[in-house]
Amino acid sequence: MQSSTRRKVHFEQKLKNLQVPLNKNLPRTVDENEVTIRSKEEIIDRLIALTIVSAKALEAPPAKLEDFIGGYNAKELFTVKERMFISNKVPDQIELIQYSWKPECIWVLLWSLNLIPTLDVPSNLCNTEFVFKTVLSLSKQEILDKSTVKSMSEILDELDFIYRAHWTVREAQLKHMNIPLALNPGVVYERHYTLNWLVNFMEE
Repeated sequence: MQSSTRRKVHFEQKLKNLQVPLNKNLPRTVDENEVTIRSKEEIIDRLIALTIVSAKALEAPPAKLEDFIGGYNAKELFTVKERMFISNKVPDQIELIQYSWKPECIWVLLWSLNLIPTLDVPSNLCNTEFVFKTVLSLSKQEILDKSTVKSMSEILDELDFIYRAHWTVREAQLKHMNIPLALNPGVVYERHYTLNWLVNFMEE
């Protein structure tokens, strides 16, 4: 276990090694006594919902989507916006793009459940085929049985790193500068959003 201050120093150095510009004035992230990790069942419910909405965004047949929803008893797992998207027979392009990025969130959730071993540097898109195969080939009970939740320390490590990486991406976008090769903006955004959700940050 390391404090948020040590975490800050460690991940600033990691980003420096990746040739990513730093903002040393960014504050520390949270300590372990300041947040609560979501329960395993909460994470799995979100995993299932996101997998179904991203499958729709990536043009899964409607009959398949109905099978997934019924098989996972997933109707109550969606947010209001997700439910509207699922029921919309002709979603607009913005929604399709937004939800087509959700495999990146699912990748983080799979990692948090120890169903993939590590989160690589966020430079490339995740393996979407692996995401769907891993989730949709298992029942909810099988996912529950196979998974364990990462430690608070491991999750906060990734949160600290992605928080600092996200600042670099936004700064480069605002100033119309090149984004470092080690950082894919979309991947960074989705990872940061998901890690914030995992630790209930500001009730994300």
